[in-house]
Amino acid sequence: MSISYSQDQVMRPDQLCGDSCVEPSTGIYVPVGCLFKCMQDCLKQIGGEVEKYYLPGKDSWHNFDVVGEAYREAQVTAALGRRPRLDEEIEEVFEAFLIPEPDNPHDANAVSVRVNGHVVGYLDRDAAQVYRPILHRIAASGMVATTTARIWAVVRESWEDNQRARFFANVRIYLPEPHQILPLNNQSQANAAVLPWGSALQVTGEDKHFNHLFNYLPENSEGLVILTMHKLVQTLKNGAEKYLVEVRLDGERVGQLTSATSNHYLPTIAHAADGGKELGIWAKIKGSGLASELVIQGARATELSDDWLNTMPTFPRLIPEAAGYEVPPAFIEEPPTRRDQRATLPATAPPSAPTTNPSGSSPVNITSKPFKGHVVVTEKDRRYSPITHRSAGVAIIIIAVIVGAMLGAIPLIGPVLFIGCLVLGIMGNIRSRKIAAVLEKERSIPDLRL
Repeated sequence: MSISYSQDQVMRPDQLCGDSCVEPSTGIYVPVGCLFKCMQDCLKQIGGEVEKYYLPGKDSWHNFDVVGEAYREAQVTAALGRRPRLDEEIEEVFEAFLIPEPDNPHDANAVSVRVNGHVVGYLDRDAAQVYRPILHRIAASGMVATTTARIWAVVRESWEDNQRARFFANVRIYLPEPHQILPLNNQSQANAAVLPWGSALQVTGEDKHFNHLFNYLPENSEGLVILTMHKLVQTLKNGAEKYLVEVRLDGERVGQLTSATSNHYLPTIAHAADGGKELGIWAKIKGSGLASELVIQGARATELSDDWLNTMPTFPRLIPEAAGYEVPPAFIEEPPTRRDQRATLPATAPPSAPTTNPSGSSPVNITSKPFKGHVVVTEKDRRYSPITHRSAGVAIIIIAVIVGAMLGAIPLIGPVLFIGCLVLGIMGNIRSRKIAAVLEKERSIPDLRL
């Protein structure tokens, strides 16, 4: 069961199930765990489930480091289902929800990452600010932003704590760039069964429809749209018929697929038509004031699961884009412990993803790479002492010189290879020294010593 909303309606938990999410004596919201749990509990009363908004893209690529997971041993362990044994590494992939927390007392932009109902970390402060309007719009539309998370955890003896067993964890999620989450066309796709994300294929003939495509080009010149696919019959000179796929953007033709590419989608178009639906597909639109191009990203007929073929899910309905959205409270106050002193402070951990101006005036590149001049220290790095990291840096330089000297004997390209090895050695040494400095700094600050 899914719940639909009119475009001018903003979902609140108490609008779904009366006062079930409100404290009777005070009339205020009770922190029932999180937005997802509150919505889930309410919808269960009427036999429904929370509608999930799956982030488009290849969600098996976990490109974004969550912050704060190192200080949530109980939550990460609960999400995993068990605690690792000593020296046992656990690495599993789970469905994860990105929950905005407008009532978070530390940062109103905060976005928690939740796995199996447990907060396992947060987006860093800068990323949360950039993604705020997108995730708030999804939440205000009555849905929960859904992705996948890879959780790695291990219990090892720590040099920082007199060789006592200590829990280490790392959580990474799939998080596309902000302009690749919501479609640019807001026209309802209620009758379009949207294909799962797939490999990229070029649309042809889009240059003939530039006037229409130009209306959808975003300021950063790249974004996502949802196209519909239709069977096109061409009659050849000899009277034979040729079947192609025509693609339309909000009902207007914007190009077609080649004969070979069309064969991958014609069976699915026929299947959707038999179910009374059109076939929708994600597409990347890119261009300037002179030209534009479309690249579709949809699973082929041979790649579809039986579940998709049986359900043919349509694209969820989003409320119109606005300057702000009403989002239900979702912050969970966690009891502080010595190991969890920073558990509810998502912004105190070092940022792990670079962003640009959140105003949207330029593209935002969210990756797991550190800011320029900074280094991301993981729990794996913290397993070793600063002296070990400094020694490793020296060893890297020595190895680089030895290998470079061996490669330098190669005629012509030898000097280039030697310089390359030397540069890599210097970079590795610098990183090791930076990690050592960060670890020494952590040990010198009482609040950060575990």
